[in-house]
Amino acid sequence: MLFRSIHAKGDPVAPLRRALLTRRAEVRPDSFVTRLLLRNGRAVGVEWQDAQGDFHEELADQVVVACGAMETPRLLLLSGLEHPQIGRNLMFHFQTISLGRLAQRAHYHKGRSVSHLHDDHIIPDPESFKVAADAGLPWIKGGMVEHCGPGHPILEASTYPWGAEHKVKMRESPFRDHLVAFTMQGEDLPQATNRIDLDPAVRDVRGHAVARTTYQPHPHEIVSSGYHGAKLEAILAEAGAEWTTTVTSPMLDGNPFGITSPAAKIPASKHVMGTARMGDDPTTSVCDRWGRLHDVPNVLVADSSLFPTSTGYGPTLTLVAMAIRNARALLG
Repeated sequence: MLFRSIHAKGDPVAPLRRALLTRRAEVRPDSFVTRLLLRNGRAVGVEWQDAQGDFHEELADQVVVACGAMETPRLLLLSGLEHPQIGRNLMFHFQTISLGRLAQRAHYHKGRSVSHLHDDHIIPDPESFKVAADAGLPWIKGGMVEHCGPGHPILEASTYPWGAEHKVKMRESPFRDHLVAFTMQGEDLPQATNRIDLDPAVRDVRGHAVARTTYQPHPHEIVSSGYHGAKLEAILAEAGAEWTTTVTSPMLDGNPFGITSPAAKIPASKHVMGTARMGDDPTTSVCDRWGRLHDVPNVLVADSSLFPTSTGYGPTLTLVAMAIRNARALLG
């Protein structure tokens, strides 16, 4: 039987291939856009740097910026744009990870890294409203919960001490074959103090200021994690777990493993949102509802930096739908 690609995978490769096949697009590897070229309140193109470090200009009537919630605000700031909201309201997903050890072998390392999920905790319930009120909050919300395992054999092998005991641990496999995890991608509320700006001292290999991250969880995330983590542990216990525990990312003080490394305070979530939020009011948003910069209307932003909120779901499908919507609006 002959199989052929239908370009259905949810990543940038399929649409990129389609664009290249039109012969109206090209990829320039090892290139870096250093700034937008701005004249009289409009963009006339971009400046870019090649692998040899030489600078070039590419002129255009419309410019689309799709660098992600870290690099888009960096590029806007490198271009000299000064909107006070650029880089602000940075959001990740606050991860609550509840672990349980089952007596039987679960074989959770086989197959997909995430086998199932449930999203019951996204909608507040009467109990959560009471917990929120006790903490001085109007409400708390969680997020979708991924059902997953801790890791594959090579990762497990790196966690046990070397020597004769290592073989015993690998055969018993308490980490890989008996551990089950629930990972909640908890909603992270936008905070103006959580932000991306240009580092005043650190430069990349080309000599440009890198993106500096300032981030601190809000009480909403901390209270919500404590409330929902206890519920996830109760589910694991009901399923027969011999013991349960919960950790978070970023880790909070007093985590059960006693980890105090600065790296533990950095969110592990790859879901990065905000920093060039869209809205109708130019004083509180960087872009309009169609992703166009309020200050430079022929620059279209098409990535997760537009998100005004993070919700408790993965951002990819919303990001793709929004990019298609905004591109169609750009074309009229």
